[in-house]
Amino acid sequence: MNENLSVLLAFSAGLLSFLSPCVLPLIPSYLCVIGAAPVTGVSDNNGKFKPQLVARTCGFVLGFSAVFIALSIVFSVTIGVMGGLFRWINIISGAVLVVLGLNIIFNFLSFLNYEKRFSISGRPRGMAGAFLAGGAFGAGWTPCIGPALAAILLLAAQSGGIPRAVVYLSFFSLGLGLPFIFASVFFNAFLKISEKLRKRLPLIQRICGVLLIVLGIMMISGHYRTLSSLAAGWQSSLTMNNINAGQTSDNAVLVAAESDSSVSDNAIPFYVVDAFRNAGLPIASAGISPPDFTLPVLDGSTVRLSDLKGKVVFLNFWATWCGPCRDEMPSMEAVYRQLKEQGLEILAVNIREDPALVTAFMREYNIDFPVALDRNGSISSQYGIQAIPTSYIIDRRGLVVSRIVGSLDWNRPPIVRALRSLL
Repeated sequence: MNENLSVLLAFSAGLLSFLSPCVLPLIPSYLCVIGAAPVTGVSDNNGKFKPQLVARTCGFVLGFSAVFIALSIVFSVTIGVMGGLFRWINIISGAVLVVLGLNIIFNFLSFLNYEKRFSISGRPRGMAGAFLAGGAFGAGWTPCIGPALAAILLLAAQSGGIPRAVVYLSFFSLGLGLPFIFASVFFNAFLKISEKLRKRLPLIQRICGVLLIVLGIMMISGHYRTLSSLAAGWQSSLTMNNINAGQTSDNAVLVAAESDSSVSDNAIPFYVVDAFRNAGLPIASAGISPPDFTLPVLDGSTVRLSDLKGKVVFLNFWATWCGPCRDEMPSMEAVYRQLKEQGLEILAVNIREDPALVTAFMREYNIDFPVALDRNGSISSQYGIQAIPTSYIIDRRGLVVSRIVGSLDWNRPPIVRALRSLL
């Protein structure tokens, strides 16, 4: 999954939650409570902010952020232990989001309007009190932020591990928390802006509902991952264009071709460039050495990437829960059987999954090529994988000549001819 796309979505969900009808109108009251001052005393007549109020607001934001992040960890662990049920979880999660989105628009599930707020006797004292108030807010304030929060929790739980789940919910909390802090710093200006926004709150709520429905449908159909792959590919193309314009990057793995001529020892033959372009595949202007690694293989052995030098290596990063990954596997196997004797080696690097689950998948799909296990995700992180599947084509010299983000039908004649040109 493209991490930048998911992070942006999480931040936007938090911002929309702040603009919901049960949040925005109550901000002055919340600031009154955590600031231990009447609303009219939050800022002075000159519009200057009170540092104490801003500090306590930050504590309040940290409090509900801690609750949301804890929820993300619980969801991630719970779904992670379900292993092979992941594709069904995608469908169920998407259906839940569709129902929540429809309810935001039409309000037909009255029980979802129940809200449990924790009462606080007296005003919270100091940063610790503000933090606890924020935690109570995060645990009990459900009717408006619940659907958006549920969407990001479900997305985070399917992101491939606790670290990413924590990142997504941190950005959700940031989207919800930054406006709180803005309101505490510029309270007078906030009152004027919020007054204008109140008339548009129903429209904002409907927009949130529509977005949830769209996200749910995309999760059910698997198109969210396709969108993520397209976004990652678009981002990669921008990066490559920047590099070609004269910028440099230590993490660059692929540089777009500027011409067919090169005096470098890493030059790619013109007939290979032509073959890849005819197949619609990206091709580098010069081969680049990939990071070396050693990983356990599903059959119990180990593999070192540099030991495969002398073969053409198809390096693929994937997971069993990834729909596009599953779609392209049969075509990869077909190409492997065609070109294996000529020197093609496919190495599929599975990311953070149980070996038993991966073994069952390989048997189900009758896949014979080797599968390496990146159990902690360190190698995929080293390669900067943002969306799966992502594939690297490495020539006999051990140099990366192409990177492909997203799934393909690898058994199409133009693509097979492109691979043959390297053999």
